[in-house]
Amino acid sequence: MIMEIICDMCKMRGRRASPGMLAISIFIFIASTIAASGATSATKDHVIGRMKVTLMPEYDAQSVLVIQEGKFADRTAFPSDVKFTLPMEVTKLTDACSLSPGGQHFCQIFEIKKAGKNKFVNIKLPFPDFFIDYQYAPFAVKKNSQREFTYSIDTSYPITTLEVHVQQPARSEKFKIEPASYETYSKDDFKYRKYTFKDVKAGEAKAISISYFKTDTAPSVDLKFSSMKTPEVFEGSTGEILLVAGLAALGTIWLARRRMKKA
Repeated sequence: MIMEIICDMCKMRGRRASPGMLAISIFIFIASTIAASGATSATKDHVIGRMKVTLMPEYDAQSVLVIQEGKFADRTAFPSDVKFTLPMEVTKLTDACSLSPGGQHFCQIFEIKKAGKNKFVNIKLPFPDFFIDYQYAPFAVKKNSQREFTYSIDTSYPITTLEVHVQQPARSEKFKIEPASYETYSKDDFKYRKYTFKDVKAGEAKAISISYFKTDTAPSVDLKFSSMKTPEVFEGSTGEILLVAGLAALGTIWLARRRMKKA
């Protein structure tokens, strides 16, 4: 089951993780679970220092790719349980990960639940930095058609700085976005619109309305022909060594806690 719920670094889509990376992920996952069992979550008191939401309509599929990444302000409050709100059309997440200080992605167990007009997911973060991405389809994709949708950012926590980046799909025409107060920039042959919001309150929704026209139904990129850099991972027997050492250390911690409770 662990093989199904632990991702192999979120940028390695379509690739298998090495034994070393799996060993590290399993070790961090189990360690964070044990550590979190003795920590107070105090979820309602969390504050997100910075959060970036990127909307990519028809990027690699006939849907909208959404990437949420950021960090909670108080690093000492983690490990902790946190809650993220999702659009109703979301059926599954691609990744729901915590980022270590070294930048590695450790994906967590999650279950999508429904509440009112939204869905949400509760995940246990061992570190305050997070990364979530998913696809959802708020419109039907047809040839020679207008695409329109509104994405609402409704967070459970206050956000000191919220950035929203919207990528304009390739070969799209009459691209419009509301509100009109945005910055523009280009990156990797794509045009983007950027919003920056300060001191967003918990539960304060920020709605972004997007519309454009496309003659075709193909996504902006074809992942089958796009280059993908292979991240550096541990090779050889390093993974097995780390896994055994990690499990042994966790066993020692568990036994020590049992003895403390009996005493």
